[in-house]
Amino acid sequence: MTTEPVKASQSADNILRMEGVGKRYGSFDALRDVSFGVRRGSIHGLLGENGAGKSTLVGMISGQKTRSSGQIWFDGQRIDASDVREMETAGVFLVTQEPMIIDHVSAAENLMLGIWPEKGGFVQWRKLRRDAARMLADTDIDPDARAGTLDAVARRKLNILRAMFSGGKLIILDEPTAALTVEDRRQLFDFMRRLKDEGVTFIFISHYNDEILDICDAVSVLRDGKLAGGSDDVAALTSEQLSELVLGRGLKLFQRNQLDLDRAPIAITIEDVVSARTDLGRLEIHAGEILGFTGLPGAGAKELARCLFGLVPTQRGSIRFHARGGDAEPLPTTPREAFARGIAFLSDDRRKDGAVSQMSIGRNISLSSLGAVSRMGFLDRTAEARLSERYFDSMDIKAANAHATVDTLSGGNQQKVCLGRVMATAPRLLILDEPTRGIDVGVKQDVLRIIDDLTRQGVCVIIVSTDTDELVRATDRVCVFGGGKVRREIRGGDIDAETLRDITGEA
Repeated sequence: MTTEPVKASQSADNILRMEGVGKRYGSFDALRDVSFGVRRGSIHGLLGENGAGKSTLVGMISGQKTRSSGQIWFDGQRIDASDVREMETAGVFLVTQEPMIIDHVSAAENLMLGIWPEKGGFVQWRKLRRDAARMLADTDIDPDARAGTLDAVARRKLNILRAMFSGGKLIILDEPTAALTVEDRRQLFDFMRRLKDEGVTFIFISHYNDEILDICDAVSVLRDGKLAGGSDDVAALTSEQLSELVLGRGLKLFQRNQLDLDRAPIAITIEDVVSARTDLGRLEIHAGEILGFTGLPGAGAKELARCLFGLVPTQRGSIRFHARGGDAEPLPTTPREAFARGIAFLSDDRRKDGAVSQMSIGRNISLSSLGAVSRMGFLDRTAEARLSERYFDSMDIKAANAHATVDTLSGGNQQKVCLGRVMATAPRLLILDEPTRGIDVGVKQDVLRIIDDLTRQGVCVIIVSTDTDELVRATDRVCVFGGGKVRREIRGGDIDAETLRDITGEA
């Protein structure tokens, strides 16, 4: 392991080499003096916190951004001025976090985008389907299937294969495991290893140390726009060493002091919830408990969470808040009704459902609490500012002030804004769907501590997650779903990653 920046090797084995690469915006250096090489036929990890410079660096490698200084060599040729088309012609392809798929056409047509065989101005459909079938052999992807029906792994495979068969020599994968289950990730990694054996080179961007240690041959770590270090042999590193490189300091991983469920009073009872994909008999949640929901896609964990918030219609079902001393009530039928009854929900897709990116941090925080900061139907700006500032400060959001727009923030700070918005509603039950997905390891610990602190006030929290490490460190009890039902329940010291992985596959 090296803790000092690693200079780019001059070896002919490097398909990509960078020397002193930098990017400046006005007086701000987004990237400074970055030098390293990527070995041909390897999987090279790129790790760093949000805002460390990863996106800027791969933007220059892929031709999306121009560099301010330094040199880049690819496949033995120095790259002077370039754009995306030139870099793709050279063999560099960027596969973004969200797969670039046209849902309403076939997998074969998606695979061949940009390279459809044609003759005399007409597409040779028979040849297209024949070539696509050959390319998709051994992938379990039906060439004739409509792309919109493919699962998350198949969509990512399709993007990678498109890059490969378009002449890709170096494929950059930007957080390709986002929204994937543990089993999905295993399938994707097996697929990548097979392509690597065929000579394809990957740059693999991730926030997760375990992914880097699992799939990568070498790694480079960026911090504050500089190369903090790295290794040509990932097998020689530990997760703790990677975290120290990423953060510039040792990292203390969050570990919840688990609630004694035998002594904690029951705060919420949920009964007889039936929907198209959910069948729950009875579920009790203790005051201040963090309850984990997990399972394979479609198993019922996400579906039940959305039923509780009124996002999915139910045939029947009830919820009772014991502290109110009232009877069981039907589940809310709309999010507005859910908020009014003390139930808040945070979606797993912060870009689509979590925040309004062009609005300020403060406005986003108050967005779900406008009724509480209004007087006689008019927004009380002073009350709104007080509410926003309270959560801006308590969430430790990294921005100049609450007037900054959300789209200027890193992914981790955007997630803090989303969390602040739902917490500002003063919920009795807070439902969080993949709350730490796509954020770096440091901010992840911050988010888990914020959730933990909230439960000390008696708030009940449901965390829907496929991250076994998160469930082990942050929950008091875990419900494993299968077929729309809770198939197993694990509590306290019995919650461990291996058990969760085994049970999830069986449920």
